[in-house]
Amino acid sequence: MKKVLVKLVAGIISGMLLLAAGCDTLPKGTDGPREVPLTITADFNKKENKGNWVTYGDCKIKTKDGKAIVTDRKASFAGVAMPCPDYRGNTVNATVQVSSANTSCRLSLCYEIYGNVSYVNIAENGTTESSETTISGNIEIPANAQNAFIYLEASDVRDMTVSFFEISIVGPFNDLTGTPVEELADPSATASLSEAYADYFKFGVASPASVMTNKNDGFKKLILNQFNSVTPENELKPENVLDAVETLGNPEKYNESPAIKFDAAKPILDFCKENGIQMRGHTLIWYSQTPSWLFYENYDVNGQLASRDLMLKRMENYISAVMNWCEENYPGVIYAWDVVNEAAADNGGMRDCYWKQTVGDDYVEKAFEFARKHAPSGVQLFYNDYNEYQTSKQDDIIAMLKPIADAGNIDGMGMQSHISAGLDVNNYVNAMKRYADELGVIIHITELDVQAPGSVNSMYDQGVYMKKFFSAILEADKAGVPLECVTVWGLTDDMSWKSATKPLLFYGNLSPKPAYEGVMCAVNGGDVTKPADYVEPSSDMTPIFEDYENQDFVGKPRYSSVQKIVEGGYESSYCLENTEGYAEYDGYSIDVTAFAGHTIHVTFAIKSKADVCKCTADIDGTWPTIAEVQTGTDEWVLGEGDFEIEEGTMSLSIYVESSDMSPFYLDNFKIEATN
Repeated sequence: MKKVLVKLVAGIISGMLLLAAGCDTLPKGTDGPREVPLTITADFNKKENKGNWVTYGDCKIKTKDGKAIVTDRKASFAGVAMPCPDYRGNTVNATVQVSSANTSCRLSLCYEIYGNVSYVNIAENGTTESSETTISGNIEIPANAQNAFIYLEASDVRDMTVSFFEISIVGPFNDLTGTPVEELADPSATASLSEAYADYFKFGVASPASVMTNKNDGFKKLILNQFNSVTPENELKPENVLDAVETLGNPEKYNESPAIKFDAAKPILDFCKENGIQMRGHTLIWYSQTPSWLFYENYDVNGQLASRDLMLKRMENYISAVMNWCEENYPGVIYAWDVVNEAAADNGGMRDCYWKQTVGDDYVEKAFEFARKHAPSGVQLFYNDYNEYQTSKQDDIIAMLKPIADAGNIDGMGMQSHISAGLDVNNYVNAMKRYADELGVIIHITELDVQAPGSVNSMYDQGVYMKKFFSAILEADKAGVPLECVTVWGLTDDMSWKSATKPLLFYGNLSPKPAYEGVMCAVNGGDVTKPADYVEPSSDMTPIFEDYENQDFVGKPRYSSVQKIVEGGYESSYCLENTEGYAEYDGYSIDVTAFAGHTIHVTFAIKSKADVCKCTADIDGTWPTIAEVQTGTDEWVLGEGDFEIEEGTMSLSIYVESSDMSPFYLDNFKIEATN
């Protein structure tokens, strides 16, 4: 869910053309494909474009002693980028070494897909100004992607110093440099989701504004044919609405009311107005994608944080200005606003952020108070969050929103629902009911995507799960749960912020997936069609054992973790090292679907500086612990546990994690059936 900045992307593309010319290894006077280097390394002793690097976003980069120093960053995404246009259709590793006063930095991928711009997170790590941090991760670049580049961004707009930046091919190189992208399918022949669900709820989609300016009008046709609600992916987030140049250029004039602009959002607002489609406004107040200068006196990040009184004025003025500009210029288009996004912390309580630091714990209440005061008549006000189906997070969200609901300042709960096919749909429906009952609000599913399972019939199994999921929410709707809109977070798999997991309803070429068929089967009846190449699931329960002596492993990263074989095993020469990732649950994962209907016994040796390491079943929403061990020293510790896998499970993995993101070392990992 990244930033759509077409002009900036165009600048990167022009840089890529120069770099491609510089990489041409063909002899003069010959034609044919270029020899593509399998590793690209930034040379910060050379100028932009000449050293395999370019500037991304509104910032300045100077080079000194082989390092890139990124300063004057106007937004968190601004930084240094490395073009890799010839790597489409491949998995690549990106690695950077950076020091920064930002609390964290992140590597992200950007590419064009049939004229649209997509962004995917790769890896993130905490950073300090006094020492270098390595950030590394793998990412699959879609085969139909064009003009791909990887860039370094940060949690804040403070400076970054980059000493190393490299992109390399993982595994055999799939050379698609001379291969045209796939033809787009005609979306008009596909039955409409919004028409099929018209008696129940709106069926919406998140879209970047680049769809509306795209010369490939198939994407607009897909929206018009399938959906009756649209959410802008990034165009109405604060960093795209706040006018940095104007505000920072005259901080005294804009002290209590920052300047705003809607250049990014106008194409999508125009499209909705012209075609009679309603829009969800996303989002007014958020800890992320809001420039940190907003929270400082005189908008100076090197100064003092602004007072509570000043930030309350800025908050109210911003909410009022945005809501009323949209209503005045596009009356009736926006029917709902996500007033506050993701204020609940993953580990309990409220998330620590600039809004909490400057305004206080009641900033969410104040945001809804201001939104109710300034909202146009009939516009619904929502709170929006992820992992909202987890019991502990439900408790925190309800406790936070109860006084807001009692004051009559909230209309709905937005359930983001970035989920996997392992989520228990009954638990999800119970969460819907609880929000509706305890807060007296309506429900929108706001950002639905479902990771395809890692099974042999991945697309089919995803379709079967989608039928199960939509059947459950339909029954809940019929039973009185006030579900009024379901929005999928993206048009196609290739455009998704989780493109590698194939989480949406349409393939990259606009043709419907079995996931789409599953959604239609839920409302129309029938079963998802088994593909001609369907493979009967394996019943092979041969134990899985990894001692890493052959320097290989069968598992894979969970999210953005990184694994490699290193010396220093438990009883032998080698072990598996797990590093990187966004959170403690980014660990090492092994598929155990073949053991469905049986109890597995898991044993392993592990060591880590983290206090605790666990082996966990990857069941979305519950994540039951199989084995937990006390670590925290340089000594190996043994762990074991049992877990019963339900009959009929389509996809299940177990994973090893550490309690604080410290690296862990794994050996003698064994999984076997006991019945």
